[in-house]
Amino acid sequence: MKSKLSVLAAPLTYVVLGLILILRPTATANFLFTAVGILLLIYGGTMVARFFLQGSVGQADLVFGLVAVVVGGLLLAHPSFLMDFIFTILGIYVLADGLVNLKRGLDLRQYGYAGWTYTLAMSGISVLLGIFILWQQGHLAQALLLRAIGGIFLYEGILNLVSLHAISKFIGGEK
Repeated sequence: MKSKLSVLAAPLTYVVLGLILILRPTATANFLFTAVGILLLIYGGTMVARFFLQGSVGQADLVFGLVAVVVGGLLLAHPSFLMDFIFTILGIYVLADGLVNLKRGLDLRQYGYAGWTYTLAMSGISVLLGIFILWQQGHLAQALLLRAIGGIFLYEGILNLVSLHAISKFIGGEK
């Protein structure tokens, strides 16, 4: 029974986390960033205290400890700070990738490739998505992406549960 629960733990965790991200994306992200902030404060505080209490610990521990304390403090003071940074980088990446592919689509047209319009259209969508992410630096883009991640987790969890069920039936002799 214990081994069966351990095998089901990961897929069930995916399903639960997926549902939570779909239903409450912003609150979940804020909770996770707050939890990481607290953990970084504890870790950093421990490293700094160890440096001063045990003189044999290296200076790198002090530096990493101070950085962890600062980052943890920032995450606690502004949990959405990291999320905004991530979405800025993501938006720039999607926009740049779309523009590069837009150029490829135009090059394909020049070479006479019949499917150049498809490439051009998909690239245009990427450019628009990149602009949307950068323009909507607020909760809308974050919520959409977090919900998409939640959907992926939910899909993965259900897929794992179904395949585990199929394997257990096959191994159990029910073909």
